[in-house]
Amino acid sequence: MSTDLNASFNEQYMNINTKMKKRFMRKPNIFEATNEFIALAIQCEHSDQPAFAGHAYVGAAKCEASVGHFLSEAENFLAAARQFMKAEKKLKSLKFYSGDRENLEAAIGCFIQALTKYPEKSPIRTSILMELANDLTELNHKMEAASYYEQAIETVTESTLRIMCLRNLLNLRVDCKKYDIALEIANKICDYSVKVPEEVLAEVQVTRILLTLLVKPPEDSKPPSLKQLFIDLMNDNETDTLPLNTDLRLKLQSLILCQTTGDTHSIISVAADTKQFLTMQQVELLHTLTSDDKLL
Repeated sequence: MSTDLNASFNEQYMNINTKMKKRFMRKPNIFEATNEFIALAIQCEHSDQPAFAGHAYVGAAKCEASVGHFLSEAENFLAAARQFMKAEKKLKSLKFYSGDRENLEAAIGCFIQALTKYPEKSPIRTSILMELANDLTELNHKMEAASYYEQAIETVTESTLRIMCLRNLLNLRVDCKKYDIALEIANKICDYSVKVPEEVLAEVQVTRILLTLLVKPPEDSKPPSLKQLFIDLMNDNETDTLPLNTDLRLKLQSLILCQTTGDTHSIISVAADTKQFLTMQQVELLHTLTSDDKLL
């Protein structure tokens, strides 16, 4: 924002803020101040100045809080959070990185403020946590994003949404190379009491197989469903829990045999033929699996 525009914003903000102070024998006009803060925020949005818009929405939120309008307070904190996040994404697009993460921290703070105004199991609370996690993922703060996905999962009561949250969390943990944690999440998805959509189940089961080959968990620590997965795969058992096409089954069987016998030459060849059936993330897992240090 230019110096003149900066000064203009500060002047308008302070003028509105002054109206919030009690005068002799006269209460402050909270309704008027709220509307003026929102109008200032919209003006800043139209001027493509999201950080200033965020501050104005925070002003409106504080006005609403002062008169006990907690839902309106939450709505304004959400609006502020989205503007601060927009400002952070704008900086990233310009390849400018702020060490103090001023806009990002302001966004997270406003999201958290909004969260506290809703009941623990509220769908809105879940939605806010997922929005924050998605934004952090987009900004490549994946470890932070995972923590908010975990919080979202605790609030979800609808089974399909819970599965999708777990799937997103699984992908984040894999991206962060937390393979042991990722395997636990994959096991949880596949052991879920509600039927998992076939397409999702197929993807998760393949990821689960690759993670098991990477992590090499002790046999006695494997859940029964994981042991059964390998039995079904290696014995060509037709089952609803392993909805894979024949070509992919054969490739995975070969991969397991090569890894079990330590056949480093063959595993690289098999991996090259398997990539066409995998997601980009699974290809990365396969690359990690076939790297020299994993085959020793």
